[in-house]
Amino acid sequence: MDLHTLLGQFVALRHEVNLQTKASRAQLEQNAEALRQLAQAHDSLCKAQAAAQEADEQGQEELLRPLLKTLVDLYDALALGGREAQRVQDYVLPVMERMLTAIEPESEPPPAAPPQTPTASRPFWAFWRPTSPTTAAEIHAQWEDWWKKELQRRQARTEQLQQSGERLRQMLTALITGYTMSLQRIERALRQQGLEPMNAAGEPFDPETMEVVEAVTDSGAEPGTVIEEVRRGYLWNGRVFRYAQVRVARS
Repeated sequence: MDLHTLLGQFVALRHEVNLQTKASRAQLEQNAEALRQLAQAHDSLCKAQAAAQEADEQGQEELLRPLLKTLVDLYDALALGGREAQRVQDYVLPVMERMLTAIEPESEPPPAAPPQTPTASRPFWAFWRPTSPTTAAEIHAQWEDWWKKELQRRQARTEQLQQSGERLRQMLTALITGYTMSLQRIERALRQQGLEPMNAAGEPFDPETMEVVEAVTDSGAEPGTVIEEVRRGYLWNGRVFRYAQVRVARS
């Protein structure tokens, strides 16, 4: 093979290699463009999914908000009822104990018995009557019988009052226990939905989470300190669901 033919073959090979290189470069560019468009589509899809999820969560929150507000109001009502029931128990039961102690039959001495007058002291004409009057011994026996019956009546009345007091004590205890169990159940339901109560009593006043209903002077606390929580506040997923209403100390 001569040199001219060999050179022509190399030139043809170089030209073919250049053509293949250009084709490969074009293919690589097309692939890169396709990958870029695919990445853009993936980002758009992710954003759309995130927006849809956020909208779905917002929709669920909007649906849950009235239910959670109802549960919170129910908790406040039950807590108020429980405090009032406890107050009634603390006031009524000691009063009943004092009343039962005051009406014990043994606490009152028996009245004086009528004197037993001898039968011989009766006038002589009384023996000639068809029917003689009641003797002193009979009067004394009647008095003893009456006093025994009176003691029995008092004892029965005392036992009845004691049973009524015990029933009242049991009813108040059951009522307070029912309030406590209901409050615990509502608290569990609120925590399951991400609702957390805020502790405001004794804390510095925070305008981001609290509302002042009264400023109290001469409270003995540092100015700006919450001395009483009038209404409990709540956080929902880290955001304020309901502001706490508080009384704050001031100078």
